[in-house]
Amino acid sequence: MNIAENPVTRCAGPAIAAALALVWCLSARAEEIVFVNDATPYCPYTICTEGKEGYVIDVVKAIFQNRGYTVTIKNQPWNRALETVQAGKANGILAVTKSAAPDLIYPRHEIANYIPAVFSLNTKPWNYDGVASLKQVRLGLIQNYGNGEGNPELEKYLESKSSRISYIAAQDGDLHLFLMIEAEHIDAMIEDQLVGNFILEKMGKKHLFKSNRIQQNYIYGYIGFRPADKSSQKLADIFDEEIVKLRKSGQLKRILDVYGLSDWER
Repeated sequence: MNIAENPVTRCAGPAIAAALALVWCLSARAEEIVFVNDATPYCPYTICTEGKEGYVIDVVKAIFQNRGYTVTIKNQPWNRALETVQAGKANGILAVTKSAAPDLIYPRHEIANYIPAVFSLNTKPWNYDGVASLKQVRLGLIQNYGNGEGNPELEKYLESKSSRISYIAAQDGDLHLFLMIEAEHIDAMIEDQLVGNFILEKMGKKHLFKSNRIQQNYIYGYIGFRPADKSSQKLADIFDEEIVKLRKSGQLKRILDVYGLSDWER
């Protein structure tokens, strides 16, 4: 007998329909994925001004929303954000370098090409001229950032625990380092060139500083997914698949145009 012809089913039709509708709604509800992010503005990558979230956040939301996920971003101090994702309390962390968290699961495609540069005062005669020149100055760095990644000579010096190297916490770290340079407590700092210039412009002090690119090769930033979780590789694969689609459709270009940027892979 057809189920529609069954008198019991027919009589209970409205109740069954309501129950099925509820089940369908629950199953159709988008799965939430949670990303942690450094609470300190790191524009143009994350947390910009004038209502802009940063292109990394825009791209991540576009990628996973295109696949039916609800994306939640939680801003935390950098060290806590690393601890959160490493402990499995978030699905991933934004714009991290592999050296900062080698235990995470990474997609093949990066989401940022960082340009490491040395910032110092314009009024000082010292200029960056290779790693050896850093040994002549008091250097300030942010703890647990990817300082020196991709430059073995620089990494070796930073690991030497020289008394001329000072580390500070990530929360508003760049702001504090620039103020320390201005007050002549330190002489130089290392930061991504785009980020450093953005912060100096916001401080109204860009005219006081100069920057020198450390190396020609970039430091790559990724979306890092939590370790020891089978779903992490799935999410990394989705990122790789969807970033290709964003490029082909022109959606990635439209996102980057908002920040005056070009595609980091081109």
